[in-house]
Amino acid sequence: MEEDLTRNSRSLDPKQWRTLTNAQRINMVEHLLLNHERFNVLLTRIDYCARFGNEIESKNPPCLAILANTGAGKTTLIDTWLAKAPLHEMETLEGTVIPYLYVSVLSSPKKKGAVAAFLRALHDPNPSRGTEWDMISRVHRLIKACKVQVIFVDEFQHLIDKDTKTVVHAVTDFLKDIITQTHRPMILTGMLGEAEAILEANEQLDRRIGTPLILSPFEWDRQHSETIKEFRTLMRDIDRGLPLDLSNLQDEELAFRFFYASDGYLGWVMEIVREAAIKAIDRECNMLNMALLAEAYDARLGGTDVGVGKMNPFSTPKFTQATADQFKSALKKRKHKGTKPDTSSNGNQSGNKPKKPKE
Repeated sequence: MEEDLTRNSRSLDPKQWRTLTNAQRINMVEHLLLNHERFNVLLTRIDYCARFGNEIESKNPPCLAILANTGAGKTTLIDTWLAKAPLHEMETLEGTVIPYLYVSVLSSPKKKGAVAAFLRALHDPNPSRGTEWDMISRVHRLIKACKVQVIFVDEFQHLIDKDTKTVVHAVTDFLKDIITQTHRPMILTGMLGEAEAILEANEQLDRRIGTPLILSPFEWDRQHSETIKEFRTLMRDIDRGLPLDLSNLQDEELAFRFFYASDGYLGWVMEIVREAAIKAIDRECNMLNMALLAEAYDARLGGTDVGVGKMNPFSTPKFTQATADQFKSALKKRKHKGTKPDTSSNGNQSGNKPKKPKE
C-alpha cells in the first residue's frame, strides 16, 4: 500500500498541490526526486551497467562503486535511478519479479548475516534458516527466479569489522561470487575514505568494479561562479519538486543560507527542506518562509556536527558571507577570552547527540 502511494505520488504534478490531500503532499516531500545535472554522469554509468543485466549477456558484466561522505546524496542518487527505471517489482503467476535488488549491509556483518540480508531482500520467508551453504544456494536460485537484472549493495563500508578494523573477507568473496555466478551487474555505494580498503583487500572484486566514482558535496566559490550557479540550480530543482507554490529557493542570498547551513551536502539541505515543507503543509502555508526554515534548521541541524560553531542562517533578516565571517570571528574572540558563546545565535544550541542526514 505504501509502495503504491509512493509510486502514485511520483506521477503527480507537485504544483497542482491544491488538488491533493495533505497525505499525498507529505508523501511527495518524503520521496522528492531530483533531476539535477550533477547526477547525470552517475545515472548514465548505472544505465550502462544495467544494460548487461538485460539486453546484453555477459559473463563479466560491468560493475560500479559510488563513494561519498554522509549526506552527499548517494541514497538520493539510487532512489532517483530506481524511480526512473522502466521496470518495478511485481507479482506474477510465476512468482515475485524483482528486477532491481536493493540490499543494505548491516554494520560489521558475519557472512551468514550478509547472506540473510540478501535473502530478506529477495522476500525469502525464512532468511536465516539452514546452513550457510543452503542459504547461499537460495540466494543464487532466487536471483534467477525473481529475474533480478541489477544488484544494488548500499553501505558496503560496513564490511569492515568495527572492532578489528579489518575487512570481512568472507563477505567480499560472497559478493564477488554472486557477480561471477549470476552474471548480474552490481552497484556498490559506500563511505568515501572507508570503502576503498574493501576493494583493495579483494583483488578480484576490485578488478570487476574498476575506478570508483566520487559524489562530492556542492561548492560555493566566488572565484568560480559556476559553483554558485550549480548550487542555485539545485535549489531551483528542489523548489520545483515541492507540493507548494514556488518559494524562490534559488535566490542567491537564500541559496547561500542553505549552503552555509549544509556545507554543500545534499542530505543536510534536504533535512531542512523536508522539515520546513511538512510544517508548511500542516500549517496551511502556501510556500516556505524564513520562520519555517529557521525552525527546521534548529530541529534538524542545530544539534549536529554540521551545526557546530554556526548561527542559524534563517533567523536573521540579512545573511551573506560577511555575516557568516563576522559571526565566526566573534565566536573565536569569545573562545579566546574564555566566555561562553551566545547560544541564541549559535546553530548548535540543543546539546543533542549529532545526527546523520537522510541523504
